[in-house]
Amino acid sequence: MFTIEFILPYTNLGPAVEQAFNEHPKKNEMSCRMLFIAHSRVKSSEIRGDIIIARGLTATFLNRMLKGSFTVVEIPMTGYDILRAINIAQTKYKESDMAIIATENAIYGFEEDIQELFPHVKAYEISFDSDIAAVIKKAVKEGAKVIVGGNEVVTTAIDLGYKGVRIETGRQGIRQAIDEAWKIHTSKLEEELRGSRLNAVIENIEEGILACNKEKEVTVCNAYAQGLLGKPMSGIIGKNLSEIHPDLDKVPFESLKKNETCYFININGTRTVVNRIPVLVDGEFGSGTIVLQKLSSIEKMKAESMISANSKGLVASHTFKDIIGESKAMLRTKSLALNYSRVNANVLLLGETGTGKELFAQSIHNASSRKSNPFVAINCAALPESLLESELFGYAEGAFTGALRGGKPGLFELADKGTIFLDEISEMSFSLQGRLLRVLAERSIRRIGHDKVIPIDVRIIAASNQDLERLVEEKKFREDLFYRLDVLRLTIPPLRSRKEDIPALVENYISHYDQKNGMHKHMIDPDIFPLLEKRNWPGNVRQLRNLCERLSAIVSDSLISQDAIEMCLPEENTESFSSEKSEKEVIEEVLKKYKGNKSKAAVALNIDRTTLYRKMKNLNIM
Repeated sequence: MFTIEFILPYTNLGPAVEQAFNEHPKKNEMSCRMLFIAHSRVKSSEIRGDIIIARGLTATFLNRMLKGSFTVVEIPMTGYDILRAINIAQTKYKESDMAIIATENAIYGFEEDIQELFPHVKAYEISFDSDIAAVIKKAVKEGAKVIVGGNEVVTTAIDLGYKGVRIETGRQGIRQAIDEAWKIHTSKLEEELRGSRLNAVIENIEEGILACNKEKEVTVCNAYAQGLLGKPMSGIIGKNLSEIHPDLDKVPFESLKKNETCYFININGTRTVVNRIPVLVDGEFGSGTIVLQKLSSIEKMKAESMISANSKGLVASHTFKDIIGESKAMLRTKSLALNYSRVNANVLLLGETGTGKELFAQSIHNASSRKSNPFVAINCAALPESLLESELFGYAEGAFTGALRGGKPGLFELADKGTIFLDEISEMSFSLQGRLLRVLAERSIRRIGHDKVIPIDVRIIAASNQDLERLVEEKKFREDLFYRLDVLRLTIPPLRSRKEDIPALVENYISHYDQKNGMHKHMIDPDIFPLLEKRNWPGNVRQLRNLCERLSAIVSDSLISQDAIEMCLPEENTESFSSEKSEKEVIEEVLKKYKGNKSKAAVALNIDRTTLYRKMKNLNIM
């Protein structure tokens, strides 16, 4: 039970307070105390309630005097209370010229209504430290015949020889104040309960927890962290992180823009993993939390594996926020990808070169329940079959000439509990496709030259810029593997299908490369966008990004104009890949145009020469 204390300026308010309290539905869960005293004589030592209720000048004075040590709720002076006082003044004194003198809270929003309803009534605002007598004299000088206000205002007016009518507080205003006090009380209880639960978790978790403020001074330390650090609380709370242990702030906390996971430090001879979590406010460091974990031998192996993955770049750095585009096609694709991130089924990403398939793969991983585990990406077209096999599945010591001593884990092992991204899956050989199919079926792998089966938990995201269904029909891709991979299909639209996204992409890339290259910030002439939107963009977003990097580097003027675009763009290649011509027809026509010069043909098609060679081989182009 908590106590509401009413501090009232006059005794006539007592019955109204008592009646309103007795009518309140929560009266049995709180008690009521009344103190009748003028605001200027209130002392904090006399206050006994948990929540204080007062009105007018008294509430304003208590808020200033108590400075947050007590919660003060003001009894609202309703419009009805003021109208009733004006009516009494007119009836009693037969006067229409009068002044309402009250606090800002009382007359705010009602002043204009007073002027409209009673043109001869003027409002004057006061605070607890106002010279009330001076305000009354000013009102009288300006024509007021009757003073309407709170108890102290009316008492002062009468002492000065003027007519006065007190604004009486009705039960409705008192009831509102009691309701507000009850809400505040229940909110405090809920906050205390949340705090108790949080403290219970912090104190009982088998990890050390340190929280710090913007200045990196420790504000929270649980018993586990204190025992690990071997210091008294007085040597931790309020101290800077670097004072407690220099390696806790080895890389300045305020420089982190995302969670920093898993690095080792030594605390009093105990090898400990540190995880740092910054809290950013408007992009700036506002506070932070550090989690400390002592390692058992098994935990050491897991942590070292995670740290190894981080050091090798086996992490996904992009999220859906990095995918720029508000076109219908892109919003639909992002929405579907986000839905895919919520489940663990395999994903097949289809789209032309340069559409951002790896960006989507990383975003799906980072939005999934696997986000804290490795993200491993490999381009299946970049390595010969023998090397790709050893990279994917690893090998045992002595498996072949040149094998490392102790063997080497494959990418599937490194991706355990995480995601493996197999880009250009269509370029994987038939025999390797068979091994991959077994991995999907058995959820285990064998290193080359070893008979030990290693269970794995890996989600596969595969990608291709080829028509896999056509390759299946042509017996160039395993049908059974295709259907294993094609559980959740995501087709990423080419740039020519979402040209309304070009302005946002250009602005983002120009800004990025200006900052990256230390260039002055370029402005962009809006007239360039129609020019860019007319192009086919066979290289899609990658081609547009390259153009922006080129513009940032070579445009010396502050404005990127149409002339700069025309200078940096190659002559438009009309023979781009489209639905109207097959890929084979386009390549053959471009090769014919450049008399078989593959380097020039690759430039015209906006693809790498190696990619052109591979396409020619797959399409049987001589």
